[in-house]
Amino acid sequence: MKSDSLSTDNIRLAVVVPVYNHAATARKVVLDCLEHVSLVIVVDDGSTDDLIAELECLPVTYLRHSENRGKGSAILTGAHQARSMGATHMVTIDADGQHFAEQIPDFFAAIRKIPLAIVVGRRDFESVEVPGISRFGRGFSNFWLRVQTGLRMRDVQSGFRAYPLAVLENLKLKETGYTLEIEVLVRAAW
Repeated sequence: MKSDSLSTDNIRLAVVVPVYNHAATARKVVLDCLEHVSLVIVVDDGSTDDLIAELECLPVTYLRHSENRGKGSAILTGAHQARSMGATHMVTIDADGQHFAEQIPDFFAAIRKIPLAIVVGRRDFESVEVPGISRFGRGFSNFWLRVQTGLRMRDVQSGFRAYPLAVLENLKLKETGYTLEIEVLVRAAW
Protein backbone atom coordinates (compact mmCIF):
# COMPACT_ATOMS: atom_id res chain seq x y z
CA MET A 1 0.00 0.00 0.00
CA LYS A 2 1.31 3.45 -0.89
CA SER A 3 2.42 5.58 2.07
CA ASP A 4 -0.10 8.40 1.56
CA SER A 5 -3.06 6.10 0.96
CA LEU A 6 -4.06 6.13 4.62
CA SER A 7 -5.61 9.54 4.59
CA THR A 8 -8.84 10.98 3.25
CA ASP A 9 -10.28 14.47 3.30
CA ASN A 10 -11.60 13.86 6.83
CA ILE A 11 -9.13 11.40 8.32
CA ARG A 12 -5.38 11.73 8.52
CA LEU A 13 -3.53 8.95 10.25
CA ALA A 14 -0.25 9.17 12.14
CA VAL A 15 1.59 6.23 13.65
CA VAL A 16 3.16 6.82 17.05
CA VAL A 17 5.88 4.47 18.26
CA PRO A 18 6.61 4.91 21.99
CA VAL A 19 10.08 3.52 22.69
CA TYR A 20 12.02 2.73 25.82
CA ASN A 21 15.24 0.75 25.31
CA HIS A 22 14.16 -1.15 22.20
CA ALA A 23 16.90 -0.01 19.79
CA ALA A 24 17.34 -3.60 18.61
CA THR A 25 13.78 -3.84 17.25
CA ALA A 26 12.60 -0.24 16.77
CA ARG A 27 14.18 0.32 13.34
CA LYS A 28 12.36 -2.64 11.77
CA VAL A 29 9.06 -1.61 13.39
CA VAL A 30 9.45 1.93 12.06
CA LEU A 31 10.46 0.77 8.56
CA ASP A 32 7.43 -1.54 8.47
CA CYS A 33 5.16 1.33 9.52
CA LEU A 34 6.58 3.60 6.81
CA GLU A 35 5.38 1.10 4.21
CA HIS A 36 1.80 2.00 5.17
CA VAL A 37 1.76 5.59 6.38
CA SER A 38 3.95 8.61 5.76
CA LEU A 39 3.52 10.28 9.17
CA VAL A 40 5.46 8.27 11.75
CA ILE A 41 6.37 9.78 15.11
CA VAL A 42 8.87 8.05 17.39
CA VAL A 43 8.77 9.11 21.04
CA ASP A 44 11.91 8.03 22.87
CA ASP A 45 10.94 7.88 26.54
CA GLY A 46 14.42 8.41 27.96
CA SER A 47 16.09 5.35 26.45
CA THR A 48 19.64 4.59 27.49
CA ASP A 49 20.47 2.38 24.49
CA ASP A 50 21.53 3.54 21.03
CA LEU A 51 18.06 4.23 19.62
CA ILE A 52 18.92 7.46 17.81
CA ALA A 53 21.63 5.73 15.77
CA GLU A 54 19.14 3.04 14.71
CA LEU A 55 16.70 5.66 13.41
CA GLU A 56 19.27 7.76 11.56
CA CYS A 57 18.20 8.77 8.03
CA LEU A 58 14.62 7.54 8.44
CA PRO A 59 11.86 10.01 7.44
CA VAL A 60 10.25 10.17 10.89
CA THR A 61 9.58 12.79 13.52
CA TYR A 62 11.76 11.93 16.51
CA LEU A 63 10.92 13.28 19.98
CA ARG A 64 12.81 12.49 23.15
CA HIS A 65 11.98 12.73 26.83
CA SER A 66 15.20 13.46 28.71
CA GLU A 67 14.21 10.89 31.34
CA ASN A 68 11.80 7.97 31.46
CA ARG A 69 8.32 9.33 32.21
CA GLY A 70 6.29 6.24 31.37
CA LYS A 71 4.65 4.82 28.28
CA GLY A 72 1.48 6.85 28.85
CA SER A 73 3.46 10.09 28.76
CA ALA A 74 5.16 8.98 25.55
CA ILE A 75 1.78 8.21 23.97
CA LEU A 76 0.40 11.62 24.97
CA THR A 77 3.53 13.38 23.67
CA GLY A 78 3.04 11.55 20.38
CA ALA A 79 -0.67 12.45 20.29
CA HIS A 80 0.09 16.12 20.81
CA GLN A 81 2.71 16.07 18.04
CA ALA A 82 0.39 14.15 15.69
CA ARG A 83 -2.35 16.73 16.21
CA SER A 84 0.08 19.60 15.59
CA MET A 85 1.02 17.92 12.29
CA GLY A 86 -2.59 17.72 11.13
CA ALA A 87 -3.48 14.17 12.12
CA THR A 88 -7.01 13.34 13.24
CA HIS A 89 -6.18 9.81 14.43
CA MET A 90 -3.15 7.93 15.62
CA VAL A 91 -2.22 4.30 15.72
CA THR A 92 0.20 3.33 18.46
CA ILE A 93 2.46 0.35 17.93
CA ASP A 94 4.95 -1.03 20.44
CA ALA A 95 8.60 -0.91 19.40
CA ASP A 96 9.38 -4.43 20.60
CA GLY A 97 8.20 -6.09 17.39
CA GLN A 98 5.26 -8.02 18.82
CA HIS A 99 2.75 -6.32 16.48
CA PHE A 100 2.58 -6.38 12.69
CA ALA A 101 2.57 -3.05 10.84
CA GLU A 102 0.90 -4.66 7.82
CA GLN A 103 -2.29 -4.55 9.92
CA ILE A 104 -2.29 -0.72 9.99
CA PRO A 105 -4.65 -0.59 6.96
CA ASP A 106 -7.11 -2.71 8.98
CA PHE A 107 -7.11 -0.01 11.67
CA PHE A 108 -7.71 2.64 9.00
CA ALA A 109 -10.67 0.68 7.64
CA ALA A 110 -12.14 0.44 11.16
CA ILE A 111 -11.62 4.19 11.70
CA ARG A 112 -13.40 4.98 8.44
CA LYS A 113 -16.40 2.91 9.58
CA ILE A 114 -16.59 4.41 13.09
CA PRO A 115 -14.37 7.53 13.29
CA LEU A 116 -14.83 8.07 17.04
CA ALA A 117 -14.05 4.49 18.09
CA ILE A 118 -10.94 3.43 19.94
CA VAL A 119 -9.75 0.29 18.16
CA VAL A 120 -7.62 -2.21 20.07
CA GLY A 121 -5.57 -4.92 18.37
CA ARG A 122 -5.17 -8.37 19.83
CA ARG A 123 -1.93 -10.29 20.24
CA ASP A 124 -1.68 -14.01 19.58
CA PHE A 125 -1.46 -15.54 23.04
CA GLU A 126 -1.70 -19.07 21.70
CA SER A 127 1.99 -18.93 20.80
CA VAL A 128 4.21 -21.06 23.01
CA GLU A 129 6.70 -18.19 23.41
CA VAL A 130 4.30 -16.05 25.47
CA PRO A 131 5.36 -16.09 29.15
CA GLY A 132 2.76 -17.20 31.69
CA ILE A 133 2.97 -13.86 33.49
CA SER A 134 1.89 -12.08 30.28
CA ARG A 135 -1.10 -14.40 29.93
CA PHE A 136 -2.04 -13.75 33.56
CA GLY A 137 -1.63 -9.97 33.18
CA ARG A 138 -3.85 -9.88 30.12
CA GLY A 139 -6.55 -11.94 31.81
CA PHE A 140 -6.43 -9.83 34.97
CA SER A 141 -6.66 -6.54 33.03
CA ASN A 142 -9.49 -7.88 30.87
CA PHE A 143 -11.35 -8.85 34.06
CA TRP A 144 -10.95 -5.40 35.65
CA LEU A 145 -12.07 -3.60 32.51
CA ARG A 146 -15.21 -5.73 32.55
CA VAL A 147 -15.81 -4.92 36.24
CA GLN A 148 -15.32 -1.18 35.67
CA THR A 149 -17.25 -0.81 32.41
CA GLY A 150 -19.17 -3.96 31.53
CA LEU A 151 -17.09 -4.22 28.33
CA ARG A 152 -15.53 -7.51 27.30
CA MET A 153 -12.24 -7.31 25.45
CA ARG A 154 -9.70 -9.96 24.55
CA ASP A 155 -6.46 -7.96 24.97
CA VAL A 156 -6.88 -4.82 27.05
CA GLN A 157 -3.10 -4.48 27.34
CA SER A 158 -2.35 -4.48 23.61
CA GLY A 159 -0.12 -1.57 22.61
CA PHE A 160 -1.41 -1.75 19.03
CA ARG A 161 -4.43 0.52 18.91
CA ALA A 162 -6.05 3.41 17.11
CA TYR A 163 -7.20 6.55 18.87
CA PRO A 164 -9.30 9.40 17.50
CA LEU A 165 -7.30 12.38 18.76
CA ALA A 166 -10.46 14.39 19.50
CA VAL A 167 -11.62 11.69 21.91
CA LEU A 168 -8.21 11.32 23.54
CA GLU A 169 -7.93 15.08 24.05
CA ASN A 170 -11.28 15.25 25.84
CA LEU A 171 -10.62 12.55 28.41
CA LYS A 172 -9.40 13.64 31.83
CA LEU A 173 -6.42 11.30 32.06
CA LYS A 174 -4.26 10.91 35.16
CA GLU A 175 -2.00 7.94 34.44
CA THR A 176 1.47 8.26 32.87
CA GLY A 177 2.65 4.65 32.69
CA TYR A 178 1.33 1.53 30.98
CA THR A 179 -1.95 1.94 32.84
CA LEU A 180 -2.85 4.97 30.69
CA GLU A 181 -3.91 2.58 27.93
CA ILE A 182 -6.44 0.92 30.24
CA GLU A 183 -7.50 4.26 31.74
CA VAL A 184 -8.35 5.53 28.24
CA LEU A 185 -10.65 2.54 27.68
CA VAL A 186 -12.36 2.94 31.06
CA ARG A 187 -12.89 6.69 30.77
CA ALA A 188 -14.06 6.47 27.15
CA ALA A 189 -16.55 3.75 28.13
CA TRP A 190 -17.87 5.84 31.04
